[in-house]
Amino acid sequence: MKPDEIYDRYGEKMYHYLALRLGSPQDAEDVLQEAFCRLARYSVRWAFVRSPKAFVFGVLRNEANRFLAKRARRRTEAISDPGRWDRLTAVIDEPPDVPAVELARALGELPDEQREVIVLKIFQDFSFREIASVCEVSINTASSRYRYGIEKLRASLEGKT
Repeated sequence: MKPDEIYDRYGEKMYHYLALRLGSPQDAEDVLQEAFCRLARYSVRWAFVRSPKAFVFGVLRNEANRFLAKRARRRTEAISDPGRWDRLTAVIDEPPDVPAVELARALGELPDEQREVIVLKIFQDFSFREIASVCEVSINTASSRYRYGIEKLRASLEGKT
């Protein structure tokens, strides 16, 4: 698969995933560019890929993890800082009764593993099988992270935390 085909098919979803995962649209753009460079170097691997969507998001996840590890080493502001999530309202579709700012803050308070699964499931329409493949965990682990994350998200949005 060529980079322009990947971009046409998954580009917007890739950006949204990164923006929500990293807490910054600017960081998402940087990591997305790195991911596309890496995907372009994988031209030989495409012949062996069974699920292009899972492969692309697996590469994307790895690039996000590299970025987060670098950021942690530099001791920059934490990803869970709710103030950073205020800037994400442009990439979150606002649910009927919850302002996007509140949703972004609640997502930002979740553990990274739970937030990642929720973003993939709700915002990217991944199946639990695809999420398990991307996150390199079992389907049961993916679904339990989703379930616990949703419970924490509801509690946070209802003010029970």
